[in-house]
Amino acid sequence: MLIDKKLLPKGFSREERTNKLNHAMRSVKPAICIERARLITESYKQTEGSPYIIRRAEGMKYLLEHMTIFIDEDELIVGNHGAEPRSAPLFPEFGGFSKKELDMMPTRKVDTLQITEKDKETLLTEIYPYWENKSIGDLSRYYIDERIMKVLDSEYRVFNPLSRARSGYGHYLPDIKKIVNQGFRRVEEQAKDFLENLDILDPEFTDKTHFYKAVLIVCEGVKIFQNRFASLAEEMAEKEQDERRKGELFLIASNCRRVPYEPARTYYEALQSYWFTILIDYCGQNGSAISGGRLDQLFYPYYKNDMEKGTLVKEEAREILEALWVKSSDIIKAGTYMSARNNGGFATTINVVLGGVDKYGENAVNDFTYICLDAEQTVFNSEPNTSIRISEKNPDEFLQRVLKILVENEGGKLPFFNDDMIIKGLMRDGLTLEDARDYAIVGCVEPTGQGNTMGRTNACYFNLAKCLELALFDGVCQMSGEQLGPKTGRFEAFKTFEELKKAYEIQVKYFVDMMVSSLNSIELLHARFGQHIYCSMLLEGCLEKGKDCTQGGAKYDYVGVQGVGIADVGDSLTAIEEVVFEKKELAPSQLLNALRTNFEGQEILKYRLINRVAKYGNDILRADEMAAYVGKQYCDSVKGHRSAFGAIYRPGLFCLSSNTPLGRQVCALPSGREAGTPLGDGGISPKHGMDISGPTAACKSVAKVDHENAINGVNFNMKFMPTILKTKEERQKLIDMIRTNFSIGGMHIQFNILTPEKLMDAQQNPDRHRNLVVRVAGYSAFFVELDKDIQDEIISRTMQCV
Repeated sequence: MLIDKKLLPKGFSREERTNKLNHAMRSVKPAICIERARLITESYKQTEGSPYIIRRAEGMKYLLEHMTIFIDEDELIVGNHGAEPRSAPLFPEFGGFSKKELDMMPTRKVDTLQITEKDKETLLTEIYPYWENKSIGDLSRYYIDERIMKVLDSEYRVFNPLSRARSGYGHYLPDIKKIVNQGFRRVEEQAKDFLENLDILDPEFTDKTHFYKAVLIVCEGVKIFQNRFASLAEEMAEKEQDERRKGELFLIASNCRRVPYEPARTYYEALQSYWFTILIDYCGQNGSAISGGRLDQLFYPYYKNDMEKGTLVKEEAREILEALWVKSSDIIKAGTYMSARNNGGFATTINVVLGGVDKYGENAVNDFTYICLDAEQTVFNSEPNTSIRISEKNPDEFLQRVLKILVENEGGKLPFFNDDMIIKGLMRDGLTLEDARDYAIVGCVEPTGQGNTMGRTNACYFNLAKCLELALFDGVCQMSGEQLGPKTGRFEAFKTFEELKKAYEIQVKYFVDMMVSSLNSIELLHARFGQHIYCSMLLEGCLEKGKDCTQGGAKYDYVGVQGVGIADVGDSLTAIEEVVFEKKELAPSQLLNALRTNFEGQEILKYRLINRVAKYGNDILRADEMAAYVGKQYCDSVKGHRSAFGAIYRPGLFCLSSNTPLGRQVCALPSGREAGTPLGDGGISPKHGMDISGPTAACKSVAKVDHENAINGVNFNMKFMPTILKTKEERQKLIDMIRTNFSIGGMHIQFNILTPEKLMDAQQNPDRHRNLVVRVAGYSAFFVELDKDIQDEIISRTMQCV
């Protein structure tokens, strides 16, 4: 056993430890941490003139060697992201914040971040000036074509890839299993071997030499980092008076002397190795959604072995796992005001996955899967973003346990993914059967291979509704009056509905091509100035090729781009076809006038369009096929494109919470939607309030969209009253619906199980509901930390009955 029960202080239970750690984490006021920015800047100043990849490696090592470390009271899993708990480090090599942004951080209502005047002054006068015209964000304007930058400068642009320049990639699944099982020692040995055996006549000899040397530098930094924690734990143990805590600190020291450089031998070492591995990745780059993968498969052999040896008991295993679950909330990122407003709730989206099938295609749910679910219910924070793989081979008992958590905790987490469809889709996209069966979810809803794929799965959002607006108005933006898109003809002159569809398709292709070009430029930037060395150490293919993952080193290489607004565009096209071209109840000029004026004085027309025309989400073939067309047309426009280093562009149909800000960029639509209001949530979800025929009809409609064609991910939101899911029999109805949805073509489904009244009370009285976790889209967040527009959009979603 780790710590004998009798050593626990009187009245201090394992459950109380979890509650204490969780309360401490939730009570922290998030703040900006400038220490990383200072250390990275110091390192870069010292390495000027060296190859850039070496400078990045030395910067990583310098950070791990000098950053502040600490071990909080009663922590079992150690390792911090910033100099204080829940503090957001800064990444000046990718881009900085203006004085205006820094001034707003402590007072803005979403993702509020404390920062001192002294730290602001240091950033603005000492750190950021060094990075002017050197950061990737600054350099991007020299790489992206001027014509595209002109489009991106518009407040009402169709897409915006620039956040990828400022943040790094993230959005991938590192090979944590390799590190837990073999340690960074194995990575170091491989890099040395490849370096020693390089052919001097290899045309890429120099680049490969620099790459392997960079890997070895980072490996040295990892060893330094873990040993610093080991020494700190030993020092604390020597001074500790409480025998229980003294023993824990010596165990922590022992773990940190070993992992992650050496292979883990025990369950406790495996969890600490996992945390160090993912934490260091987050310290090195500003990208989010670096995900944890299939934790029940990763930790089960260690759990089983220690249980059989008698060195671990179930309660102990759960206690340590819950400490890890709490620790996931320590990693937060600093964003601009608009970024925080659009994707609030400090959504780092560290996705971990439970269930599904094993490498033989058999049920992979095990005893440890249920311990993970116990930890999820006890902690129930927005992080980690826990996902559930469902196969026909998985028992209903597993789904019952997941739904019981949602009902009892009242909130939104634990999305479901269709194993059978996703495995088939990933194989069609190039993965082997073994790699496809071992897939996990990145960030929100994006399925990729685990430890072998540079997915950058959330590279850009694409506003399909804006493209429809431009098709209706000959490329002219109705929000600004500017000629934003190509001239595709006056709608009033179109004789057939097919002419409008053609104009829409031209607008989509025009902007998709621009998006691909800009992302290709950003890929070149990262390849030259933002190499992701640590990521490359954790992806199959990079060491073997001697190439960084930003340069096509990984075994599988993709760029994920998401189409947003298929419900709005589908419903609008259905209305146009029926009302304008078939029944001829409305002249094209009358429709355009209504859209220009946002239906002012034409409320009867607006409600007629909303209520008298078929809507996607009600199992009405015409409307559903139109939404399916919109999804297919976008996906087909994306497919076939490749990046500078050969990455395949992979379409998705999800939006996180971007449906709200993207809606602000679009004028009124023929669906009856008013200007500036949110687009449909989720991605493939029916428009909120329009799916009035019940959950079964909604599921059948959603399944008509070709999910497999959008293999980068789809998002289907539903909301239920907890009172109708209290019994096992009631929950079984929902399980049957999930399985039916998956059997007819659904890829993903997720639930908010709570009442509108609770959401509205939380909006009015946030202090009463600090722990309320909701499903925003592909991620979960504390409801009270979201922007009011996003809160309103969640409240407005259709409440279903089973």
